[in-house]
This record gives sequence, C-alpha cells and structure tokens, in this order.
Amino acid sequence: MSNQNIWVFFELSDGRPKKVCLEMMQKAKELAGAGSGLAVAVIIDPEPEEASKAAFENGADQVLAVRQKFFFESAAYILEKLAEKYSPKIVMIGATTEGRDLAAAASVRLHAGIASECSDVVVTGSGVYWIRPSYDGKLNTNICIENDPMIGTFKPGIFKLQEPEAGRSGETVEEAVDVPAGVLLTELLGFTPDDELTKANIEDAEIIVAGGRGVGSKEGFGQLYELAAALGGSVGASRAAVEEGWIGKDYQIGITGKTVAPRLYIGFGISGALPHVNGIKESDIIVAVNTDPNAPIFGVANYGIVADLNVICPALTKKVREIKG
Repeated sequence: MSNQNIWVFFELSDGRPKKVCLEMMQKAKELAGAGSGLAVAVIIDPEPEEASKAAFENGADQVLAVRQKFFFESAAYILEKLAEKYSPKIVMIGATTEGRDLAAAASVRLHAGIASECSDVVVTGSGVYWIRPSYDGKLNTNICIENDPMIGTFKPGIFKLQEPEAGRSGETVEEAVDVPAGVLLTELLGFTPDDELTKANIEDAEIIVAGGRGVGSKEGFGQLYELAAALGGSVGASRAAVEEGWIGKDYQIGITGKTVAPRLYIGFGISGALPHVNGIKESDIIVAVNTDPNAPIFGVANYGIVADLNVICPALTKKVREIKG
C-alpha cells in the first residue's frame, strides 16, 4: 500500500544538483502541499550534504540519502529497495542522458508504469494525470497509470524555477543499501571533457541567442555566437536551422529538442512555430527579431523588432560591448 509521498531523484554534477532536479523538487512540493504526502529528495552520492541543502531550500520535506557513487544500474537497484521500504506514490526523474537510463531501469525493477518526456503532472481526487505533448505540441495527451509507484520524466526547463527559500531545512534519513556485485555492469574508466557538448548545455543557460531559417546560412550563425559571447550567454536554434545543417541538434530548442527557461531569450529569424514556442514559453523575457511583422513569434514576445537581423544583431553586439567597456 503506497503513501502519498512524491519522490524526486537528484542527479548531481560535482556534488551539485542539476537545475532540472530543483525544478522538479519545487513541483513536487506544490503537489505534496495539495495533498497529504511529503516532497522527498532521493540523493545517491558519497557526500550528499550540498545537494540536501539545495533540496530543502527548493521544497523538500525530507531527504533520503544513500552514500554511494552513482551508476544508473546500482541507482535503479537502490530505488527498488527504498521503494519497497517507503512505498512512494510518484517518482520524478529528469529526462537527461543518465536520467532516461535510470528511469527505464527503475521502471523494470519497480514494476512501475512510466510516462516519459512529460510537460506537467496533475494530482486530483480521481488520480494522477501525466501530461505529454503530442503532434509537435499541438495536442496534449493525458496519461493515467493505475498502480503505484509510478514514474514520470521531465525535460529541463519544463517547470519554471522559482527563488529558493534560503535557510529552509527538513528531515534527513540516511539509508545503507548493499548493492550485489552482479547488479553493477558499468565501470567508469575516466572522463574526457567535451567542450562542444558543454556549449550545448543550453537548458541551464541564463541568456540564449537563437537563430532560425531566417539566419540564412551556417556562416550567418557567426554573428549570433558573437552576441551570445558578449552577453555571456549560449546559442540555440530552431528545428529548421538544425535541419538545414547550420548547427548541431544539441542546440535545437522546442518540443522535439530542448526546453529552456532563460532570463533572456533573443530569437533571430525564427517564425515561431508552435513546437519552438512551447520550448521557450517559460523564459522571463522573449525578444523576437524578424522581417515579417506577422510572424507568430511576435504573439509571445515581450519585445518585437521588425527588421533585418543582419543589421540588428551586430548593432546589439556593439552596444553590449560598449556598455561592458
């Protein structure tokens, strides 16, 4: 028999939780606050203290901490044993590279239904509804899973991250789980940083300069990179620009790419198709630059500029550099 607790699995990088974990934690607190359950962070790391602090400040009522290194196979086994003991209702996992592996493995171990790449989750008296975009975001599908626990994965940026509550605390429960040798099939031999992949980590970017088909060419993206560098931001793109081969798929923004929620989004030559708009709608400020005054993106932009991006982009870069000295 499950309780009403909502778990969020915390994926860490150098001991710090990824942004998507904090976003899900705040959502879990909202859901738990509407019912009778607890918002619980599950942290698997040799030193969970920093992540625990972040979990509490972003809404966790409780932290379940297991002091072990993270591998998705062992993490799935640990989740299985913790779920057998505590019987959560919902397990939320980030739709990251490692999170997708973990969610699939945990689904098998927990005999749990899974709803992948969701845009929302709603808990009502009649059940839990996992909302998933379909047909490039033109429709939403409501997924119901009958048995507990149930697993849902969420892309970074789906839930708007609010300011944490500094100094907030809660209960930490440390668990020791012995993982059988046969469970762990992965061995980490080393780590080679990928500078290009780091640049493409646009989900956590505070400022994004994005380009669409209107940029015109791969070379045209050069001026977007210059503006992004001047602003201290990252470059993104619409699916059209990616399909033209002007920029890699890791930079694609939208339902079929990455969901982002920066403080500032500037879109150059992007018409504003619904899949792309759904990927940027949680941005604090949206600026659109397009020569077509009827471009759909102007309908969601806070500021619109009807002009040639080849004039506006260099002018913005020059002005930013002047301001910064």
